Amino acid sequence: MTPGPAPLRDVPVLFASRALRLFAYGLVSVVLVLHLSAAGYGERRIGALLTLTLLGDTALSLVITTHADRWGRRRMLLAGAALMALAGAAFAATTSFALLLLAATVGVISPSGNEVGPFLAVEQAALSQELPAERRTAAFAWYQLAGSAATALGALAGGGLAGALQSRGVAPLASYRAVMAGYGAAGLALAAVFTRLSPAVEAP
Repeated sequence: MTPGPAPLRDVPVLFASRALRLFAYGLVSVVLVLHLSAAGYGERRIGALLTLTLLGDTALSLVITTHADRWGRRRMLLAGAALMALAGAAFAATTSFALLLLAATVGVISPSGNEVGPFLAVEQAALSQELPAERRTAAFAWYQLAGSAATALGALAGGGLAGALQSRGVAPLASYRAVMAGYGAAGLALAAVFTRLSPAVEAP
């Protein structure tokens, strides 16, 4: 039995997840390289970690988005949020290069503040399924705007938090770890948001 049209309540949930996620990406984008540098890593190791971050995000996106309709869109979004939370926790808890490399490769971290991971394609598929054709263009325009605004606010918050902590005498590395802990918390919050999606967002 195929689900009927998704209730409109799913639209604000998808917008909220987009804004929260892009806020978290912006939060990390300002401090990620500073965090690694403060942890004592040189340019080559930082470059290798950032490269594997992007390659891991690409591979993860390919696997999840190509199987989301079969495995369940909500389930795949929740899995992505869990990986995001784990990556943030790892960066907040350790400076071990091996563990950070693993977290960057299999986790979901955006070095640039742009959309990464499996979320975008799955959410856009759900939005397209829910909205009538005449409303999709406007909805996607607002969806993109919400993400861009959230990224900017996240970058401001990440830099502001690190700067405020350092002005109070907190060591730079500890201040960057606090930002990464915030990223992990955002992953948990994102998972909570995804639990609000109705079964009607699933593929027919």
